[in-house]
Amino acid sequence: MNVDLNYKDALGGIIADVLRCEQITEEEQQTVLKTAGDAIKKAVKDALPKSDETHKHMRDDIKVTINGKKKKTGVTGVSVHGGKDTAYKWHMLDDGTRNPNGTVHTHATHFTSKAMQAATPAVERAVDDLMRRITQA
Repeated sequence: MNVDLNYKDALGGIIADVLRCEQITEEEQQTVLKTAGDAIKKAVKDALPKSDETHKHMRDDIKVTINGKKKKTGVTGVSVHGGKDTAYKWHMLDDGTRNPNGTVHTHATHFTSKAMQAATPAVERAVDDLMRRITQA
């Protein structure tokens, strides 16, 4: 199995190894993926800049999908992504943009990599807890 975290798949290897264990039930997989997705979502929200504008802001339009493509690919995974109203903005804010003359238009925030770093301890705790439950059973 593989885990798709969309941006900078830093935790994917850890989670994928755990999900390969035969003793882990589908329900336990869902629990770990939900915990990982929620931790990453919270970290993304914290890493995104706040806005006082009246339109829907990126930090208010973050979605977590568990097993979104499993029927097509057979892969169990979690995806944290922008909702339909703001998803197209993620790469521009994360990577920044430039004007045609080469000057910076939008400074890169690298919010996805910051969020992954911030979420790593919570995801590792969830995986460790699962491994403890499995090895003690």
